[in-house]
Order: sequence, then C-alpha cells, then structure tokens
Amino acid sequence: ADQLKQMIDNTKLYTSYPLFIAIDGEGSDTDAVAAAGLGTKVDTPQSIGATGDTNNAYLAGTTVGTYLAELGFNLDFAPSADLSVVDGNAAGSSSYGSEADNVASFVGYMQAGLQEQKVTACIGQFPGIGSSTQSTKDGMASTDRSAEDFRANEFAVFQSCIDSGETKMITVSNMAAPSLTGDNTPCSFSSAVVTDILRNELNFRGVIVSGAMNQAAITNYYGADEAAVLALRAGCDMIYAPENFETAYNGVLEAVQNGTISEERVNDSLRRIYRIKYADKIEQ
Repeated sequence: ADQLKQMIDNTKLYTSYPLFIAIDGEGSDTDAVAAAGLGTKVDTPQSIGATGDTNNAYLAGTTVGTYLAELGFNLDFAPSADLSVVDGNAAGSSSYGSEADNVASFVGYMQAGLQEQKVTACIGQFPGIGSSTQSTKDGMASTDRSAEDFRANEFAVFQSCIDSGETKMITVSNMAAPSLTGDNTPCSFSSAVVTDILRNELNFRGVIVSGAMNQAAITNYYGADEAAVLALRAGCDMIYAPENFETAYNGVLEAVQNGTISEERVNDSLRRIYRIKYADKIEQ
C-alpha cells in the first residue's frame, strides 16, 4: 500500500495541473486494489441490490472511497447503472438489478458514499449493456434492445442520476445499439448516442468518457488515433484507455490542426473537466 501511494504521489509531481488518478473498481473481486488486499472488499452490486437496502450501497461506497482516497485515487469508474435485462448479460454482477427505480437509488447511494470521500464517481455504461450477452472485451458486441425499451428503462436510471445533480461523469459503452444509431457503430463513436441523447435529450452537463479504447470491439477495427478522434467527434470529453497513448494523442493533435476537430470543441470539454478538477478552487 505504501509503495502504491508513493507511486501515485510521484505521478502527481509530473504536472502542475490536477490529475485524475483513476481506477475501475467497485470493491468486489473484480477490483484490482481490493483483490490485491489493499482495500476492504465489499459485496458485489448484484448482492447488494438483492438486499433491498440502499444503505448497503452507501456503506460500500464509503468503504471503497475511503481506501481509494487514502491511496491517492480521486476517480472511480463505478458504480454501474446498467440494468440486468437478460440472463448472462454483459453487466454481470456489477448490476444492482432489473428495475429502473431501484437501480437508480442504489447507484445514487454508492455514488454518494464515494464522493463524500472526495473520490469522483463515473457511472456507466450508457446506454446500458444489460440487454447484451456479448462482451466488448472480446470483439464487436451488439444489442437488439428497442429504442422504446431503452427510453422506458435504462435511460430512466441515467436520467434520475443526472437530475439529482450529483452525477459528474458518465462513461459510454463500446457496444453497438442499432435501434439508437441505425448501424453497428460502437456507442462511444455515435453522436446520436453521445450528443443527441446523453448530452441533449437527457441534458447531461458533466464529463462524458468514452468506453475503454483498448477493448477488442475497438482495436479489431480502428487504430488508436482514429478511435480517439471518432470518440471526440461523437461528443466524448475524455478518451479512456487508448490502445496506444502516443498514437492517440498525435491523432487528436493532428485532427485539431487540420480542422477535423475545432479548438472550441476541445475547450468545451476542458471546461467540463476543470469544473471537477478545480471544484474546490473555483465557483461553479
């Protein structure tokens, strides 16, 4: 634990800007920190949801937030706002359940526990992966969920979190949702999903993060530079885990220089990001 904290502290010295020191973990066995014995393990969201007591989600968030903050982390790609729609779905044990109202409550309480410990929560994975049994880690994944079903169910979870004013970051899935996009484009690359629906229809004003760009659903079909540019053009503010950072960085730089992406578009994202990074230092 001391070595990890020292490594994180050293990383922060590389820049004068505040950094997001992030992890993808909910405190159960899939959490690298908890699995390594560096944090107190908590039950899976599936198990917590089954208790019917939202306070258990809050306690889990507090527990995870406490040990992450002590180690130096300030961003957690959790909790999952996915609904468990079909058996063997891609959300698995990360989903709190199948009913939108219930899941929204559990997500809100877990998020509150994390954020009270100064660890920003990033909920996901929009528009919801619980209607697909395919994993974007293995290759192209798609869902046959109708737009009407998405709006009546999954969107209601995200809308509840957005309307609470407490959700600061949302990650988008790399799954394809043809009923929303019209084709097999990964949702991270779809302006219909990212901008038209999440930003405008659901009125989310926080930071939108792409799905992990090192997943096979992306790397099998796109270069790291192409993927980063497509995600930004769709409306994402941050690129999560590019396959090759330098390639992605240079791709974005070139896209801005040749006008494919406008500087104002980048500045919009920076403003949203800095509202979180400098939340204690600037007026909202």
